[in-house]
Amino acid sequence: MGRAEKSVDFDYFSTLVGRGPAAKLIHRSGLTSSGAAVPQRLDLPTFWRLCAENIQAQDDESHGIAAVPVPRGSLSVLFTAAKEADSLVEALERFSAAARLIRKECQITIGRSRDAMHLTVRPVARMSLRAEIYAECFLVVTHCALRWMTGRRLDPVLVRGSAMLHVSQGTLLSSLNSAVIRRGRGATIVYRRDDIDAPILSKKYKTWGDREFESFMGLLQEDDLGEPQESHPTDRAVRKALRTGLRTQSNVAQALNCSTATLRRHLANEGLSFRQLSAESRRDELQHLLATDMGIHDIAAKLGLSDDRSLRRFCRESLGTSPRQYRELLRGSAPRNQ
Repeated sequence: MGRAEKSVDFDYFSTLVGRGPAAKLIHRSGLTSSGAAVPQRLDLPTFWRLCAENIQAQDDESHGIAAVPVPRGSLSVLFTAAKEADSLVEALERFSAAARLIRKECQITIGRSRDAMHLTVRPVARMSLRAEIYAECFLVVTHCALRWMTGRRLDPVLVRGSAMLHVSQGTLLSSLNSAVIRRGRGATIVYRRDDIDAPILSKKYKTWGDREFESFMGLLQEDDLGEPQESHPTDRAVRKALRTGLRTQSNVAQALNCSTATLRRHLANEGLSFRQLSAESRRDELQHLLATDMGIHDIAAKLGLSDDRSLRRFCRESLGTSPRQYRELLRGSAPRNQ
């Protein structure tokens, strides 16, 4: 089966979190105005961010799948256990063992052959479309964490998804840059022999949600094969460059092998400006970071802002509220005045 489109239906997201919460998250994030129809499709970075915001709102990493809510940060406990390993194979074994203790909503199993290793996430709930979507999300988040731990692409030999989900609609598995076969329940990634013994790098893990998202964005940028050509190629190229962390127009132009004047002219021909695209990109990044456990000072530094005051000003300009109030809105509590 060929590559799936790198976006998902609104129904894919709303099935996972519930239609009412999905619409509320989308409106609150500024993707549509209040009372307007929700978008029919969500690009994958937006889908990931909205899932993170739902976890913040519900304080439940299982999105309601588990019988008892799974507190935010529980998955990070599993990744921390995996990081104590020396190699990918040992990390997967540690991850699976720890998951049996604290993740009751799904089964994590490891299979090994002479030439490959299999990581499978299978939901406990049977015949549940919502649980099958959750299993795909759990698998992709874990894969992104493993990529970060090893510093490798970890290109899958094979990706298997649930037979209950239609790949033509677009699912999170399309981010893995691999053909997806669909049979059975749950989801599986098969890693190649060359990656099984990859060493786990010495990296500090301290913030829930950020490292995984960074790895996910890198994954999306590694392979554009099979994507349809956009009608505005400069817009697409600039947005992609901004997602890599470039901030200034001159740096983006250099990355695109053109002068700033040429870049400015091409964007103008598409009815856009660099300032507009930069503001949109930074706003999206701000929303994602506020959905993680990263501290305000660290968020300011990551966005290239000089201090916390600059972050609060930017947050009010782009989101209409302060960072603390935005997080309180995500968690459903009454915002305090600042």
